[in-house]
Amino acid sequence: MKKTVIAGFVIVMVVGLGTAFANPEGTPDADRIFKFNIIGVSNPKNDMDQGAGGVIFVNLNGLSKISLVCSDDADVRGLYPGLEAGEFDILNKDATDSDPEDPNSGAILALPDPNLDPYVVGEKGDADVWSAYSIYVRPLGRQGGYATITTCADVLEGPLAAWLDRGDIRILNRAGAFGGYASIEQVGQSITERPQGKSVFTNVTAQLLTIVLKIEIIVDAVVVDTIYVRIPIFDDMLENEYWEYDNNGLKLLQVWIYNNETDVSADDETNYPGEFPG
Repeated sequence: MKKTVIAGFVIVMVVGLGTAFANPEGTPDADRIFKFNIIGVSNPKNDMDQGAGGVIFVNLNGLSKISLVCSDDADVRGLYPGLEAGEFDILNKDATDSDPEDPNSGAILALPDPNLDPYVVGEKGDADVWSAYSIYVRPLGRQGGYATITTCADVLEGPLAAWLDRGDIRILNRAGAFGGYASIEQVGQSITERPQGKSVFTNVTAQLLTIVLKIEIIVDAVVVDTIYVRIPIFDDMLENEYWEYDNNGLKLLQVWIYNNETDVSADDETNYPGEFPG
């Protein structure tokens, strides 16, 4: 009898452990390879960047800058001894000092190249649109507050125009708060606002690993076409990539990265229906 009770207890424990380690709702059936929290604070301190732990501190209200650097880039690794190729790492935790006049301010996040190709929306052809890894976020804590996250970068218009090979170009995107252009796609309030019930993860890979540009094509001073182009971070047509984090009282956003692929073009036809053949 005693052995039966013990065996039953072991079975219950195993089942319980399996449930405890199941992936949270909204995440894939894949291995998590990196995680960190973005924490909104109202009173920044001078030692905000000290200590261990996966965290980035942002302003509880207003704008913060999280710069993105490629860990696959040898020049980047030369600037950050100890950073390894393909590594995810937080190199500077403090985004509360973000200053549009200081390009070195803000937090710094190292990511590997997502291994994506740029493409014209509706004309992706054989471009690789499956990311090497995927990013998921969920808000936690009390209700109230949300953030908007927009991927931004300087755009090298010469290489972009040469790649498009369609005449002169004019980029119509708004300026980023800390320089460059802001993508027209965002991680918005509907994703980052804490719901009444259970908070689930949302896949935001396309919004955070690519920039969508709205571009006018100009021939002989006449606008002949308007197109949308999706360009992955760390592409040769971009420089100085960062996330513009516009906080409206959100205290905690979890960011989990998994080793599954995401099709960053999956919602193109929904978001840009006019760019697809009828």
